Amino acid sequence: MPKIKALLVLCTLTALCGCLKPHYIPPCLDLPQEWRLQGDEGSTLGNCRWWEQFEDPVLNDLITAALQNNQDLKVAIKRVLEFSAQLGITNAALYPEVSLSGSYTRYELPRSLPTGPLPGYGRVFNDYLGLLNFSWALDFWGKARSASEASYADLLGSVEARRAVVITVVSSVASAYIGLRELDAQLHISKETLQTRRDALMLATHRFEAGETSELEVKQAESEVETAAILVIQFERDIPKQENLLSILVGENPRRIERGRTIEAFQYPLVIPAGLPSDLLQRRPDIIQAEESLIAANARITEAKALFFPQISLTGDYGKQSDTLSLFLSNPAEMWQYGLSFTQLIFNAGKTVSQVKLAKAQREEALYTYFQTILTAFREVEDALITYRKNRELVLENHKQVKVLGEYKDLAQLRYNEGETDYLNVLDAERQLLNAQLELVQAQANSFIAVVQLYSALGGGWVYDADNIAIYSP
Repeated sequence: MPKIKALLVLCTLTALCGCLKPHYIPPCLDLPQEWRLQGDEGSTLGNCRWWEQFEDPVLNDLITAALQNNQDLKVAIKRVLEFSAQLGITNAALYPEVSLSGSYTRYELPRSLPTGPLPGYGRVFNDYLGLLNFSWALDFWGKARSASEASYADLLGSVEARRAVVITVVSSVASAYIGLRELDAQLHISKETLQTRRDALMLATHRFEAGETSELEVKQAESEVETAAILVIQFERDIPKQENLLSILVGENPRRIERGRTIEAFQYPLVIPAGLPSDLLQRRPDIIQAEESLIAANARITEAKALFFPQISLTGDYGKQSDTLSLFLSNPAEMWQYGLSFTQLIFNAGKTVSQVKLAKAQREEALYTYFQTILTAFREVEDALITYRKNRELVLENHKQVKVLGEYKDLAQLRYNEGETDYLNVLDAERQLLNAQLELVQAQANSFIAVVQLYSALGGGWVYDADNIAIYSP
């Protein structure tokens, strides 16, 4: 009969513990069935190193160097180790704690006493003590298990946070390098324009000296030379700053960056796999991290609720104590004890209630953060798909514009040389052509940056590949 009662008590405690623990249930999500603009389905290029499709070896080397040396990424890698150690600390509460202690004490009784404590004994005594201590906080209410579950979710979240940094590093290096090649191309155009306008100034000066034109045309030509010279100086100022940015991204001191392909020679990816919107939940590190935070917050509710119930512990000691070393090593010096203890909170001015409310509020906060992260991810993919498509169309239109304005400029120059029009038409044609050339380079750079943004928004297997480079780099 006592065994049956004990079994009933154990079953009751187990059932109560099961009711106490709020098991994590993934929230229901309202996901779109497809993207507004579809990518190239059936492709696996989302799992490759997409930056290699640009076919620029310098860019490849820069990204590899950044994955190995970027300081922010190193911080993220070490933070994973920090959470791993924290998980070990938390899991220790699931197991007994055993400690060993020992001491030796020699003391003398006060001489004010007439004799020792017992006849035949002196005033000086030795005390040898050795104890093996055992204690185990029994996790009836799931407090330690819930803390372990939350800590494990935090660890997994830190891994995804590291992968999110990988995405940021790769996309930042690629975008910065594309921006550098854009500035290089714009500097080249500006220098060519400056030389052309210096030639035009020389021609205008000769014509003025020959009495074929007015001084006004000379001043106009001088003004255009200065305008082009200002552009050259501006690009020469911005290029070293862009190189410094790239240097820091790859974890090095500011230096000159080697060049690979020109912006015009970059290759577009053959296909870009967008996949289904639901795929994004398993491909984007920030979404996975947000869900791990939700799982951790859910587990901490149980950890807080467990404080309402008695904290039960098993304790025990085994050791030896004697006043002489010879007896300390024999059986008569043996001593032991064991027991069961519990502590039940009676009153703490609502502190535990507030802890539960805090855990529930944090869980709701994590839930809405998870929802918002998903919405933001969908918006980024939609924006990137649209930008990628439309930017390529803009590049084609800019090419046409440059061609037309080049013909317009040649025609205006020809008519001016024949004396059929004034110099203002030539200046107008040159200004429009310069602006169109600079806009074409900018459109080309934007189109390739849109590719970078699209792959960053989609996530995919390439993130894990790059993550491995970062983790296992020497």
